[in-house]
Amino acid sequence: MNLGPDDRLFDMTVSDLRALLLDTVRDVMEQQRTGETGELLTTGELAKLMKVSPDTARKWRRQGCPHVPVGERKLRWRLSDVLRWREELRRG
Repeated sequence: MNLGPDDRLFDMTVSDLRALLLDTVRDVMEQQRTGETGELLTTGELAKLMKVSPDTARKWRRQGCPHVPVGERKLRWRLSDVLRWREELRRG
């Protein structure tokens, strides 16, 4: 199927489009605020974001901080999981 610049894929009013864009922007902002992007970070990236050394991040892993194994020898971190784990530790 070849579509030209004047072909229509769906019917949407300007108002509908505005609402869709606003919802999308709100979702993205909430994800950034809570760290729920799902993006996987390296140990170095996590350390930089958390303002700790990579050795501290590795210590957290040994203490039970959630991480995502990638392959046999690598791992990644999801910021939202790390923040949640740190908060649980703080609360006791």
